[in-house]
Amino acid sequence: MDPRIVFQALQPYRHRGPLVVAIEPDPIPERLGWWEEAAGPLAQVGAALFVWTPAGGPTGLAALAPEGPAIWILDAYLEPRARLSAWTLEAPLLQRVITWIEGIQHECPE
Repeated sequence: MDPRIVFQALQPYRHRGPLVVAIEPDPIPERLGWWEEAAGPLAQVGAALFVWTPAGGPTGLAALAPEGPAIWILDAYLEPRARLSAWTLEAPLLQRVITWIEGIQHECPE
């Protein structure tokens, strides 16, 4: 399945800035808490965070993370720019996401 089809659910956020979509197939409180804490640093670099779970995500969500938890980084046009594994949620992963966001903003600032 083309990820762009699933990301159409984010159409209201098009042209507002980069988006980080965290896909949590089996959300547990510790992981959701990590994402809650990550929302602040991501907002500081101009990105919106969406945490999608099977209960709250769009149809086709499983196709976006077939191997487990994943992070998709989209530009302001909802084009997928990167997909990262999210098995281990730690500070270096957050820094990698922020680096991607800053690179996207440098390429095509909105």
